[in-house]
Amino acid sequence: MRHFFPVLAILAGLGSSISFAQGNQQDPFTRYLAGIKAGKPEPALVRFAGGCGLDVAKDEPRYAVGPGSALTLVKDLSRGLRKVETDFYSTAEAWVEKDRVLVEFWANSDDVGSEVRFLKCFANNKLLQAEVISWDVPAVQSQKVEIWGYSRRWERDANERMQRTKVEFVDGGETPILRPKLDADDRKSLLWAPPLGPLTELKLPASMLR
Repeated sequence: MRHFFPVLAILAGLGSSISFAQGNQQDPFTRYLAGIKAGKPEPALVRFAGGCGLDVAKDEPRYAVGPGSALTLVKDLSRGLRKVETDFYSTAEAWVEKDRVLVEFWANSDDVGSEVRFLKCFANNKLLQAEVISWDVPAVQSQKVEIWGYSRRWERDANERMQRTKVEFVDGGETPILRPKLDADDRKSLLWAPPLGPLTELKLPASMLR
């Protein structure tokens, strides 16, 4: 069964095999790219950005893409992805307004059908809130095998600690679902915790934040 541990290798800048995902409309990352092309931010991003104090429909984002965590600034995300000859790749989209920075970060492992989306809000480099969904995307779409994701949210509390405030399973369109049938690898993958450090932890190109 597919799992999400390759994400750890992505964040460490590891992995190199040749391929590019050919998803359909149910594939979360393909849907994300379609939204960028159409100039229509997804509802989840608009909602999260509102809580961060940013208007993604008004502010112009900057993009970066690369194998592992070695991100390079690009003008066109889709074109940039075509130059990344690996199954393990990351993308970043960033909005900057005064002291606030909003980042949508994807860490994907196409060979195992793992797509992980991070939404993070920072103020003066400090993480204020984060949402992460780890999706399991079947290699072959069918009515018997559904896309499912594990969604979690963290917020900084009054004691300046990041606390998990929500956890749920979702489908490919981010609609909450009942807990799917999980094998041992799936259950183990749910224990993975994303990094929840400062903005510098993402190692974004400096030009993205100007």
